[in-house]
Amino acid sequence: MGSRPALAAAAPRKEMRRGSVVWVNLTDTFPPEMGKTRPGIIVSNTTQNEFLQTVVIIPLSSRAPEIWPLRVGVALGTKKPSFAIIPGLRQVSKARLHEIIGLASEETMESLLDATAAYLSD
Repeated sequence: MGSRPALAAAAPRKEMRRGSVVWVNLTDTFPPEMGKTRPGIIVSNTTQNEFLQTVVIIPLSSRAPEIWPLRVGVALGTKKPSFAIIPGLRQVSKARLHEIIGLASEETMESLLDATAAYLSD
């Protein structure tokens, strides 16, 4: 068995709120899971984030969407466009989180949560 890479210290707990955009270490995955360190948006609720050692994130990618209903455009104020990859929704340890790099708008969060609800429903 290989050793796991060192992970950055968790971001401060007070900032673990829904809508925070954070760098998250998604190494040790199996295809087609999204890997490497990349931005992610915290979608779990802020109250739970304060008490649990994990958060639920949706990873972001700069790669153009292949399936539109499962990708949501996210404005981060960067040169490259960003897309939330809804099927990549996952629970991660706070130990995988690096710095917080932004906060998603209410409009973006509404779109993400609507797309996530549609993805998880029959």
